[in-house]
Parts: sequence; structure tokens; C-alpha cells
Amino acid sequence: MSQEPAWSQKRAKRMVALLLSACVSFWLVILLPFDEPWNWLMAGLSLALAGALVTLLARLALRQRDDYWRGQRNTDR
Repeated sequence: MSQEPAWSQKRAKRMVALLLSACVSFWLVILLPFDEPWNWLMAGLSLALAGALVTLLARLALRQRDDYWRGQRNTDR
């Protein structure tokens, strides 16, 4: 039980960092023209960051669902 808050704080910090970096890279891709070849690399980086963020959010949702069902199972007994 003592490791739960640390796990969630670590996971939340990682999600905030990914969200901010994805937002910055999305804004750079949107604002800068696609004339330069490195801009395609920024678009790829943005997609990779978005994929990582979606993965972390899915893990968070599954974790909350599991915690909810564990709590419901304990209250039924």
C-alpha cells in the first residue's frame, strides 16, 4: 500500500511531461511550414509522443478500473 502513491505520482509526472512535450511538438509542426526536411522528423516525433501518451492514458484507465472492481469485490463480502 505504501508504494501506491509513489507509483501514481511517478506515472502522473510522466504523463504531464509527455503531454507538454507532445503539445510543443504539435504546435511546432502546425506553425512551421513543411519546407524543411527536419519538419517531417518533428511530425514523426509528434506521432510517437501521441502514441506514448495514449498508451499511458490507457494504462491509467485500466488501473482505475481494476482498483474499482477490487474495491467492489471487497465491499460485497
